[in-house]
Amino acid sequence: MPMIRLSFLLFLVASFASCASKPPVQLMAEAREAVQSVQAIYVDDEAKSKNSYKYYQSAEQALLAASQALDNKNYDLARQKAYEAKRQARMAAKLK
Repeated sequence: MPMIRLSFLLFLVASFASCASKPPVQLMAEAREAVQSVQAIYVDDEAKSKNSYKYYQSAEQALLAASQALDNKNYDLARQKAYEAKRQARMAAKLK
């Protein structure tokens, strides 16, 4: 019985490790799309003075960090930063 538990535990660990090591390609695409969708709002200086602009800037910075993490094969950080970029872009769009 203990051998079965150990085997199952090893299987779970291996499964989670394989999921975590995949590049977040779809999430990166979604984050880029979210940032680009609000980018057009801030073409003039008046729009840049709005409170929502700080969220847009944060989204751009998070997307850049996600891209760099992806290039460095740090997929967990890339995933985290891509989620952050999406959240910040949504806030910018919501407050525009």
